[in-house]
Amino acid sequence: MQIVARAVTTALVCGLAGCADSPQATATDTRPNVLLISIDMLRSDRLSCYGHTRPTSPALDRLASEGQVFETHVSSSSWTLPGHASLFTSLPDSLHGAVDMDMRIAEGQVTLAERFQSAGWATAGFFSGPFLHPAFGFGQGFERYQDCTSYGQALKDAQVQQWTRSVDVEKAAHADITGPRVHAAFAQWLRARDPNQPFFAFLHLWDVHYDFLPPPPYDTLFDPDYKGPIDGRNFWFDERIRADMNPRDLQHLLALYDGEIAWTDSWIARIREDLTAAGVLDNTIVVITSDHGTEFFEHGAKGHRNTLHEEVVRIPLIVRWPKAIPAGGRVAQQSRSIDVLPTLLELAKLPPAPEVLGRSLVPLMHNPTAVHPQHAVMELSSRGRVLRAVRSNQGKLVDSLHDGRHYWYDLLQDPRELTQHEDFTSPSGQALERAYLDAVREMESHMSVYPPQHQRTQVPPDVRKSLSQFGYTGEDASAPR
Repeated sequence: MQIVARAVTTALVCGLAGCADSPQATATDTRPNVLLISIDMLRSDRLSCYGHTRPTSPALDRLASEGQVFETHVSSSSWTLPGHASLFTSLPDSLHGAVDMDMRIAEGQVTLAERFQSAGWATAGFFSGPFLHPAFGFGQGFERYQDCTSYGQALKDAQVQQWTRSVDVEKAAHADITGPRVHAAFAQWLRARDPNQPFFAFLHLWDVHYDFLPPPPYDTLFDPDYKGPIDGRNFWFDERIRADMNPRDLQHLLALYDGEIAWTDSWIARIREDLTAAGVLDNTIVVITSDHGTEFFEHGAKGHRNTLHEEVVRIPLIVRWPKAIPAGGRVAQQSRSIDVLPTLLELAKLPPAPEVLGRSLVPLMHNPTAVHPQHAVMELSSRGRVLRAVRSNQGKLVDSLHDGRHYWYDLLQDPRELTQHEDFTSPSGQALERAYLDAVREMESHMSVYPPQHQRTQVPPDVRKSLSQFGYTGEDASAPR
């Protein structure tokens, strides 16, 4: 197979043009509000509405029954920074450029918030994890972009170089409990906003991310009889949490993860109550999604930011807006995180963005067999790994650029991705190779029209060393993967 020699460009980037203005809000404005909620590190297969046997998500299940569920939704990457950057820009990772901890979304690119702000929507964002910090470009377009971490106030006036140097900050991020803080900040803003102006709000909920420390009763909800040593703390470094751990302990770890999901779901219920009390629920487009999943040793490792396997790229997407979206629909076709931005623009009747690569999902909400791009690009460029994959509902091709390997999985016969195929003479291998080459050509063509605008966050080497100690950069060989 000649993928690398024929078509791979490892530094694809672009800039985004501005979007057209729309009329400003008036006292009789009936345009919809938009509430985009990202639940960090949430795997779709752990939600009841996606088939999980435990009742982890009653509030999300209710939203799903009232809207549309995208059953095969995939992220652009397997960790927070690029996953959210793709959500905000509707571009694959190598185009938006925020691929590692020293990179950010370029100011020349137009984010989802900027598009709604320029069209007259009030904009507010509330984030609760370190890689949603405005230093990485996520504050663009938000009139208010609030840090809801427990350590945020102490770092309010600090430069990014200072707070990322702190080992204590990284420990605090893993142990942080943020749901109540995000909810309180959003509820306060919702009450104080101008009711005559539509809003675009982004909520980032962090508690599902490790460590797994759900409060009572969620800590024992799904495994009340456990008496062992695993308590969900220090997930990344606890040497007892490894591939050959006691299966009973692993079951408890998964129960704690499910407990975090149920705990976070309870805040989704409260957010719904806030929208109802404000009288705006049914005129608010509510979108629930995530940035990536996580591994529980399905392929021998834990955490994420290591691979592009299904457990780290399959995420939920639920969209509710009774004024325009049929209730109770389920879309089996593959959808992508980059499709969220054009979907919201179409629902809000804003001009489409020609400089993005996502496509609106609105046609699929009305006809699940409508034509939609059949392939999704996923990338990882961090921790010494450079991976690019193209996924369809039938298979996934992985191009491992850092070591020159190329292989594919048959997702129909092998959904757990246990068997790598290196024969590209078979019909399935040839089809995936063609899809891969087409995807690379599309990104290269996009780059030629929208020139590169990569920007660095200017994080110094000692900061990267500090982050590596907590599994964020992978530069420390002793750090767990």
